[in-house]
Amino acid sequence: MMSCHSVRPLLPARAEELTPLEARMRAEHVAACSRCAAEAAAYSRLGQALAVMAHLEAEPAGGTLERILVVIGRRRTRVTDPRVLAAAGSAGALVATVVVARVLRQRRHAQTAPTAAPWSRRLRLPGVPIPAAALARAK
Repeated sequence: MMSCHSVRPLLPARAEELTPLEARMRAEHVAACSRCAAEAAAYSRLGQALAVMAHLEAEPAGGTLERILVVIGRRRTRVTDPRVLAAAGSAGALVATVVVARVLRQRRHAQTAPTAAPWSRRLRLPGVPIPAAALARAK
């Protein structure tokens, strides 16, 4: 007979989820252990209740959607100050400019250095020098 510790993972499983050997071991243990039998019965009741609930459809109370939309509308804040809108637009333009400039710089660098080793582009870390001589010897 198996111990409670080794049978415990099998208790929540449905019969069709177990191998025949696991189902037999669980049944033998549950027949002899009242604690595991109670836990297995609780899992069985839970499974049955969930199966029944899977087919239920509940209609929300009248006005639920409207109340939710009102609450969402209250939490939504709009920015109407033209100075804030201008600052946000400027910040977005600055970020876009930096991204484009960086892409162009990387492309230009890749075109001017075709003899660079393929690993040099992958290992490039800002502020960390690449010891080329040591890497060449490691190959």
